[in-house]
Parts: sequence; C-alpha cells; structure tokens
Amino acid sequence: MTIISVLITLTYSCEKHDFIDEQVFTGDVGPQAYWEVESSAMKAGSKMPFELQYYSTVSDIDRAEVWYNLVETESKSVTCPWVTSFTYTIKSEQSEEKRISQFIQSYPHSQAVWNDTLRAYKLDGEFPVSGTLAPFSWTKPKEFDPNKMEEYFGQGFMQHFKDSLFTLMKFADFKKMYLGMGLLDDFIQYTDSTHDENSDTWVFHFPKQADETTPVPEDLIKLYNTIDFSKLIENPTTGDYEVEYKKTNKINAVIRVYDVRGVYGLATPSKEIEIN
Repeated sequence: MTIISVLITLTYSCEKHDFIDEQVFTGDVGPQAYWEVESSAMKAGSKMPFELQYYSTVSDIDRAEVWYNLVETESKSVTCPWVTSFTYTIKSEQSEEKRISQFIQSYPHSQAVWNDTLRAYKLDGEFPVSGTLAPFSWTKPKEFDPNKMEEYFGQGFMQHFKDSLFTLMKFADFKKMYLGMGLLDDFIQYTDSTHDENSDTWVFHFPKQADETTPVPEDLIKLYNTIDFSKLIENPTTGDYEVEYKKTNKINAVIRVYDVRGVYGLATPSKEIEIN
C-alpha cells in the first residue's frame, strides 16, 4: 500500500468515526480503537472493567490485548522528636518503573459485538491486577525493628541520620534529650549564660572557652555516641517511633487491537490507575 493510499483511507475513516480525530500513519495501518476504564483506582487482586470501541478499514480484526507497566513509589520519613530549636525530619519520595509494559490479557474478536449506532465494535471487558501490588506501610511502629530500617531506608542510613542530627543540635536540644532520656540527672555543670542587652534576657549555652566559643563538651559528645538510633526517633509522649515507610503502585494501561496480519494500530490513550 502506498503512502498516498494510506492517507486517503485514513481521511475517509476519520470522517466516519469521530473518536479517531485526525491522525496520520505511515507503513501498515492496524485497527483503530478507543477505550474508557471504570475508575482511576482499583484494589489489588481485583479486575478493572472497561469499554472498548474499535474498527478496521484495512483488514479483518483478530483480537484485542491489554498491556500495562508497573510504577512503584516509595515514600520515607524519619523525625527526631527530642529537638527543641528546630524540626529535624528526613523525607524522600522516589518513583521507579519496576516493570516495562507487558501483555496482560487477550480478548478474541467477535462479529457479535458490532454496534450499528457507533459504526464500530463495542466490547465490555475487564482485566486483572495482582494481589501482590497492594500498598504497604510501616508507620510509627510501637516496636522498633533495625532490620526493617536497613531494608527500607538502606544500610548506613541510621548512622547518617544520627551524625547529621548532631551537627545541628543546640544547647536546648542536648538538654531536653539528655534529661528526657534519663542520661543525666541535671545539666547544671554544662550550663552557662550570657545576658542579651538588646532583649534583656539571659541566653543559655555551653561553658565558654578561652576563645569565647561554646563547643559541645567532650563528655556530652561521648554520651551522644552511646545513644542508639532508635532512642533518637522514639516519641516520649506516645511511645511510637517516628518513622514512616510507604510503598504504593500504579499502572499505565493501554489496549492494542490486532488484525489477522498481526498488525495493531496506535495504542489507545494510556490510563493511569492507582492500586489500593
């Protein structure tokens, strides 16, 4: 078939079938199709109903096929509730295509689904989604599990969190943490103060050195190194651990309609479906 004849055929078919719009193809032309799914979300292990309209002006139709990929999103959050002078939370969200688009289910063509009103074939069908794609979360657990932390957040994350937190902590943060955790009975020996004339208040800090700096005392540094990561994220009020890990999945589904030559037209518009 020449390119000119292809263009003539498509011009005619576009006039006859409104849902195709004005599309230009080169090479072999396959059946044309349009579809709608019932919803933009579905439960893992269930089936998604759809309505398909299709036709061909070139060759006999053989079958329709549902194809979809799999996109996984991981959302992570860890917070230290002990700090006073700032809020320390590490958050991240990452999406990744875990599986490229692949064949899911086939639907044999039947002359019985011809619709005179649409002047096209109309198929009501459904396609499945695996139950293994259900969302997963590990959110504010009552018991801490270091193995899960490494699995969900990666090796080295706990030490990185602890080291990063230390560099940001101020006098008030150390005081609240050490007294709240019962690591010290009092904080007086580590406390000094300076009068702020502008605000007429006393500013509390670590004892000053000869160079007027107020570094964290060595004893407190050593004590910090003994604190387990889990204690840093334990909420003293609720007893929960301030960690959240969530994994969700979505698919991008299309339908291909093949003719007896094994040729399919442009895939239908992709449908993004959240799995819940």
